[in-house]
Amino acid sequence: MKGQVLIINDDKVEMAALNRAISEDYRCVLAMSVNDGVKYLASNEDGFSAVVIKLDIKPMSGLRFIQIAAENNKIASMPFIVTVENDDDVELDECFELGVVDYISKPFVNARIKRCVDRNISVFEKFKAIGDTIDGQNANLQKTIDDLKKEVDSAIDRQAALLEALGTVVEYRNLEDVNHVRRIKKFTEILGKHYMEIFPDAGLTEEDLLIYSRASIMHDIGKICIPDSIMLKPGKLTDEEFEFMRSHTTKGVELLKAIEHCWDSKYTKAAEDICRWHHERFDGRGYPDRLEGDKIPISAQLVSIVDTYDALVSDRVYKKAYTKQEAFKMITGGECGEFSPQLMEAFRQSRQEFEDVVDEIGSNESLSAGEEE
Repeated sequence: MKGQVLIINDDKVEMAALNRAISEDYRCVLAMSVNDGVKYLASNEDGFSAVVIKLDIKPMSGLRFIQIAAENNKIASMPFIVTVENDDDVELDECFELGVVDYISKPFVNARIKRCVDRNISVFEKFKAIGDTIDGQNANLQKTIDDLKKEVDSAIDRQAALLEALGTVVEYRNLEDVNHVRRIKKFTEILGKHYMEIFPDAGLTEEDLLIYSRASIMHDIGKICIPDSIMLKPGKLTDEEFEFMRSHTTKGVELLKAIEHCWDSKYTKAAEDICRWHHERFDGRGYPDRLEGDKIPISAQLVSIVDTYDALVSDRVYKKAYTKQEAFKMITGGECGEFSPQLMEAFRQSRQEFEDVVDEIGSNESLSAGEEE
């Protein structure tokens, strides 16, 4: 047996069908009421591999059970799956917001039930293994930062060493693609080069571009401050969790300020500007400060475009990569927010070189959420 699955259902026929399908591979613990389910969940020291609950169970609803599980941090440690009468159940959206990862609708078919349970347990096991690894790595990453604070001086060659080392920190934390920051650095160089060629009066210099491209690898450094329960959550983030994830911009600046005495002021400003404002948009609809137009530093504007492009052409837990052609059209067509018209012209001129970088550096195989049914 692979583990235990808690099934909560007040319908004996449905319970039997679920038990029959799931018990082929897992030991099933059966609860005929939400109260019994709460007791099993609280008393089981070894935990469950998954929980399968009927959404319209009476008298206490399945939704209330899920709310209780979320309040007690149980829903982040195992996959919760609901069973519903049909795909249009009005409570499904709220379930997903609370952390439910999947649902099973009638009619119950053994193969579909098994595939749903197996897939979601497999995803959670992958993330748990990664989380365990990160627990050990985080201390080493923090030690790396502390050591760099003591050792790095203000010389230009040491600036590059600091950036590369901190870039490694980002790679460890950005589990979905370890090549992400390498591509961001290269894309920034390419986009900035074309911007200087097309708009020489804009004031961007080669020295500026060198600093910006090196500092670009700092853009997501704040993610090492985001809890694993949010960073590694395969289900949909709640509004509160999403806002916490957005805080990686400001938390990254706090990290950089702690070591700003270790490096040149130009690198400090570029890294902090990029880190805080690379999610701003030209029309003021970005975050965290809703800056608009050229109130956004050019360094952050450059990285904003290239980070968006790289996210589109890369696999993620929640999506497959778009093609390079699709990514180009989505950005130039305004589907990803508004960017500077001048930088958009430079982006169009950069298209082939961007695509060459994707082909050359490629992307790390993503953490798959499993095959679709």
